[in-house]
Formats: sequence, structure tokens, C-alpha cells
Amino acid sequence: MAGLNNLDGLAHYAMDQVDRLRRAQERLEHASAEGRSQDGLVVARTGAGGMLRELRIDESALRGGAEQVSRSVTAAITAAQAAYNEQADEIMGGEMGMRPSESSSEFDRGIARIDDLTDQLESLTRRMEH
Repeated sequence: MAGLNNLDGLAHYAMDQVDRLRRAQERLEHASAEGRSQDGLVVARTGAGGMLRELRIDESALRGGAEQVSRSVTAAITAAQAAYNEQADEIMGGEMGMRPSESSSEFDRGIARIDDLTDQLESLTRRMEH
């Protein structure tokens, strides 16, 4: 009977961690962040993986020439990506209790532990079914 309680505890813990990770992933997929060039004439919005979702260039920015527009676009995208990373850090901290920015090795160990628990739960489930 004690083994069943331990299995139940393991299953509950693993499922809770998987649900928390799933919520974090869903929030990250829908999150986006905005960044602006220093002059404010170029605005970029990025999402997960740094993907560019939107780019707005004020017509007056074009008067600065191609090199200036290129610098402004790069600055806006970089600022949007940095803002998204901060937002992602907050999401992961809230859902998982650990922030990727604080310690990548601790974060990696936490994710590896979730994977290990999921594998253990699947193995135990298969054994119980046979």
C-alpha cells in the first residue's frame, strides 16, 4: 500500500510539473514585446524565439538614408527581443519557480528533473498496465 501512495505522490507531482510547464509554454507562445529605435521612428514587435511579428517604420525615418534605417531597425528588433526575454523570464519564474536568467545550470537541472519524472511515471504506468 505504501508503494501505491508513493506512486500516487510521484504521479501527482509529475503531472503538476507538466501542467505548470504547459501553462508556461502556452503563455510564452502568445507573449510578445515591443522595442523602439532610439529616435522612436522604428517600432518592432517580437515573440517566441525572437520571431519578428510586426515592424513599423515611420516615413520620416526613411529620410536618414539606408544605413540609418538599417541601424534603427536593428535597434528596435534588439530592444523588442530583450523585452521579450525579460517577459519570458517573468513567466518562467511565476510558473516554474525558476528563472532562466538566474542560473542556467539550475534551470536546466529543473527541466531535466521534470523530464526524468515524466519518464518514470510513464514507465510505472506501462508496468501497471501489464
